Formats: sequence, structure tokens, C-alpha cells
Amino acid sequence: MISRTWTRFRGALDYYAAMYAVFVVGILVPVAMITLSLTGLSGAATALLGIVCAAVLFVLFVPSVPVEWRDVMRSKPIVVRVLWSVAILAVVLVLARLTQFILDADNVDSSLSAEDDFLVKKSHLTGYISGALVAEDDPANLYNRHRYESPQADSVLPSVLPQDRDAYLYPPPFLLLPRLLLVFSHDFGTLRALYYSLYVAIVLIGMLGIARWVGGKQGGVLAALTPVVWLSLPTLATLQIGNIHVLILYVGGAGAMVLFHLRRNVFGGAALAFAIIAKVSPAILLVYLLVQRRWRPAVWTAAFGGIYSLATLLIFGREPWRHFLSDGTWQKLASGEFHEFVLVERANQLVNYSPYGLPYKTNIMGWDIGDPTGPARLVTNIYTLLLVILVAVTAVRIHRRLRAGAEGARFRAENLAIWLAVLTLASFRAPFGPWVYIAVGAVWMFAVYAGLMRGSKRNITLLTVAWLVVAVYNENVYFTLVAQTIIYVACFAVAWRASGGTEAEETPGVDASKPEPVGAA
Repeated sequence: MISRTWTRFRGALDYYAAMYAVFVVGILVPVAMITLSLTGLSGAATALLGIVCAAVLFVLFVPSVPVEWRDVMRSKPIVVRVLWSVAILAVVLVLARLTQFILDADNVDSSLSAEDDFLVKKSHLTGYISGALVAEDDPANLYNRHRYESPQADSVLPSVLPQDRDAYLYPPPFLLLPRLLLVFSHDFGTLRALYYSLYVAIVLIGMLGIARWVGGKQGGVLAALTPVVWLSLPTLATLQIGNIHVLILYVGGAGAMVLFHLRRNVFGGAALAFAIIAKVSPAILLVYLLVQRRWRPAVWTAAFGGIYSLATLLIFGREPWRHFLSDGTWQKLASGEFHEFVLVERANQLVNYSPYGLPYKTNIMGWDIGDPTGPARLVTNIYTLLLVILVAVTAVRIHRRLRAGAEGARFRAENLAIWLAVLTLASFRAPFGPWVYIAVGAVWMFAVYAGLMRGSKRNITLLTVAWLVVAVYNENVYFTLVAQTIIYVACFAVAWRASGGTEAEETPGVDASKPEPVGAA
């Protein structure tokens, strides 16, 4: 078996397969070393096992790189290939540096930005873990944000210093995830390292698995641009602060739709249901499924939603549910009342890319409209109506094409572009939709659309400029308005264009591949 594996490796080894392997190995091996260090191994033993793990993973991954992924890069100009290689090496180096900050929160020099207090002190995991413990010890105050800021919190909850403690602002069933993490440890530093490791590994495998499912030239372009997606600031910032957004929405939501496409309805329902109970906004995909009369995926999603809810009731009792439902917490979260304390700060008003935040930015520009709450809710309601219409229309158009026999890599990529677009738009339906992590959906959508559009200089330039504006941030109110407008317009336009079918511009023989299993990557 070893001889056969080595033979396959030597036969498949070329520059492009090796660089893909460097990307995967460079991200997963530090994650494996974090996990090994948590077992109590010495530094020398962890380093030795890390080297062995890197060598084995490199040998195993190279033969699994699809031919289409290599051909896409092989056909590009030398400048593009050099930039692609630089992007891969940059991602590996940045994440290796970030790993040091994850293991030691006092090592701020390894943070993405040592001068940015938000990135250094913010950790959403503090809210997840604290919420699970409050739900067990003091469930009546689960949604009382002052409970997490009180002096008594440190006597009950694990210390999260030097980072700030977050409040829990999620539906009760999401408590199942931090409760599962607490089985391994109650030390926050250990939990932070474990959570980061699982997060990075699942997101990487999920993204490459979805690219492999797309297949053909479109899947090759998406795979080639995956390092660029990881190099974008929204992705890196999300990994550092630990918000569950990328994992739940873009791997859980999009991954669930892929599983439904492969008729793995049970697993797809489990994934989509958990995405919904965590972030709520992925429920927009239920509208998509129901419009297409795909009853089985919808039923399995509802069934797992019931299972998660029942498990929450059994583990944490009735109090979390009572306060979330009967006390109107869910209404306060949806209406923006729960986020008023956040939106009073100018910095938060600027970073908020939600339509709800537009009236606040109007005041910043000097157009005094008084209390922005009323206009903010009106704008959000109009935005929500337009989103639902978009989802319904695109679902109908895709369903008609599917019944007409549409298939292939291009059709799969078009479906993925729609799912990412509507998930991104639905995420901004929340009253507070920070650029920091929600913009990553648009970045990934651009990567998908790059494989669908015609490769003219004009199209490439427009896509690159749009990507750059979305992937960076500037504390200028006009810049933020331009950036969020690009996200809204691009998501609506891509979803509409993809649902009707994009123009084929294929290299003969490249797009003929069949979809491969999602887990094959």
C-alpha cells in the first residue's frame, strides 16, 4: 500500500499540485499541532509529529488534486501564476503567525493588527462559552447583557482575560455548540485553541469540497481563488475573532444545499437546521426550497430544528426558551432594539453594512433626520421584501432550467453563486451587520462568479476593483456606503444573472467532468 501511494504521488506531482498541497498542508498542520499541544505533549514532540504530519499529508493530497484545478492555473499568464503562488505563501505565513496569537492572547504582535484594540480584545467565543454557563447557572439572565459585564460574572464564568467578555445574543439551540466544547475543558485558553482548530479545518475542507463538487473549469477557478478568499481581510478577521458566521452561513448553508443537490437530505437538513438556529438568516434558503417544492429537504430541516430545540430543552430547561420567546427577546433582536447600545458609537455605525444602518450614516454625513430608528426599520422592511422576491424568482428560474435538463459544472456554479448571494443579502438583514465578517460572503461569491463570466479585460478589471473595495475597510462614511452598495448590487445582479444562465465560454473537454463527492477534497 505504501508503495502504491508513493507511485501515485510521483505520477501526480507537478508544480500546481504541489502548490495546492502547500496551501492545504500549511493551514492544516499548524491546526494539528495546536491540537497536539493541548494533549500535553512537549514542544519537541509536537514539532516532530507536525513534520511527520506535513510530509504524510503532502504525499496524500497531491494525487487528489483534480486535473481541472491544475489546468486552470497552467493556462494562465506567468504573472497570474506568480501572484497565485505568492497568495498561497502569504496565507500560510499569515495563519502561522496568527496561530501564535491564538495560543497566547498576550502575544499581540502576532495579531492581524497589534494596534487594533477590537481585533486584539474581541473574541465571540467568550460570549458563546459564557452563554452556555449562564444558561445553566442563571438562565433568567441569559439575554441580560449587563450580567456579562457585572463583577459577579468573573466569579462564575471562566476568565477570558486579556480579552473582553461578549454577551450571548443567539437563539437557545445554539447553546448546544459551546456546551459540547465545555465537555473538553473549562479553561478559556484551551477552548479558544480547540475552537480555532476545528473552525479552520472545517472551513478549509468545506470550501475545497464544494469547489470539487462544482467540478470542471468553474470548480477549478473557484479552487484557484480559494487562497485569495482566505487572504482577504474579512476572512482573516473572522478567523481571529472567532465569529461563527463563515462556518455556519457559507459552509453550513451552502454546504447543506450541495448535500440536498446530491440527495443527501438527512445530512443537508442537519446542516441547514443548525445554520438557522445559529444565525436565523439562513432560513431564507427554506423559501428557496419551498418555492421549488422540494419537500424532503424542507421536512428534514424542520425535523432537525425540532431535534436541536428538544435537546436544548432537555439540557438547559425551559428558562432560555421562555425568555427568548415570551419575553420578546427575539423581537428585540430582529427590530434593532437589542443593538441600540452598539449603534450609538460612531465606529460601529460606520462598520455596519446593514440597510438598518443607512439612516445612521445619513446623520454622520450631516443630513439630520432626527431619530434614525424609524427610517432604519422602514428601509430594512423594504430590503427584506426585495430579498424575498429575489429568492422566489431565482428559485423558479432555476427549477425551470433543472426540469429542462440543465446540468454540468457551469450550472452547479450558478446555483452556488445564487446561494452565496442570497445568504449574504440575508445576513445584512440583521440590524447590526458588521463588515468584519459578513462581507466574506461577497468575497467568496466573487470567486464563484469569476468562473462564470467572460474573461475580458473589462470584466476582470471590474471584478478586481469590486473585490478590493469589499475586501478592505476604511473608516470613511463614503467609502463604506460605496462598499456596501457594491455588495448589494453585486449580490442581486449575480443571483439574477446566474438564475437565467450565464454565457458558456468553455475549453473543449474541460467542463465534461461529473460532480465528485463533497468529502473527496
